Amino acid sequence: MWKGIRTVVITTLVASGCTWVDLEPDAKQVQIGYAGDLAQCERIGVINANTKARVVMARDEAKVQEELYTLARNNAADLGATNLVQHGRPKDGEQSFTAYRCAGLG
Repeated sequence: MWKGIRTVVITTLVASGCTWVDLEPDAKQVQIGYAGDLAQCERIGVINANTKARVVMARDEAKVQEELYTLARNNAADLGATNLVQHGRPKDGEQSFTAYRCAGLG
């Protein structure tokens, strides 16, 4: 019995570091951050991305950030956006982004 419980715990801990969200093909064109003049871009709206920051224990911050970026890029592509500007750092598995459609990009 303990061997089975140990296996479940180890599997959960290993899985907690994995990224579970795949980047959709259309989202590959969406960039996070934009060094150009946003005045030339159309503001599409705000995207709120969220994922699990904890699975039994805290997940790796880089993995959580990567997953939030992927979720935001997938949502941005659905809206026809080309660029995302993040609002600060992720907190508790949540992060907001402003989505823009910039001419000549995406």
